[in-house]
Amino acid sequence: MIEKDPQAIAFVETLLFGLFAGVGGLLAYILRTLNNDERPKWLRGLVEALSSGFVGLIAMLACKALGLDWKWSGVVVGVFGWLGAETSIMLLAKLVRTKLGIDTNATNDSDKK
Repeated sequence: MIEKDPQAIAFVETLLFGLFAGVGGLLAYILRTLNNDERPKWLRGLVEALSSGFVGLIAMLACKALGLDWKWSGVVVGVFGWLGAETSIMLLAKLVRTKLGIDTNATNDSDKK
C-alpha cells in the first residue's frame, strides 16, 4: 500500500485553489473589459489573475481555520477570485479584524479635540 504524504497533498491542494481563484479573477477581468467594449490588456489580466490567486490562497487558509469543508472552501475561493483582489482583501481584512478583536470604529483621544 502506498502511503500519501499529507503535506504533499496540502501543497497540491493549495496550488489548485490558488489557480482556481486566479482563473476566476482573469475571467472576471476579461468579462468586465468586454462589457465595456474595451480590449483586454494582457499585462493587466496577468496582474488580476495573480492578485486574485494570492487572495484566493488567503481565503483558503481562512476557510481551513474556520473548519469549512473543501466544497465550501472552493465556493468561497471561487467567489473571492471572481470579485477580485481589491474587494476580496477588504472582506478578508474585516474577518481578520473581527477574529482578532480589533475595533476599527473606536475613536482615539486626538479625534475628540
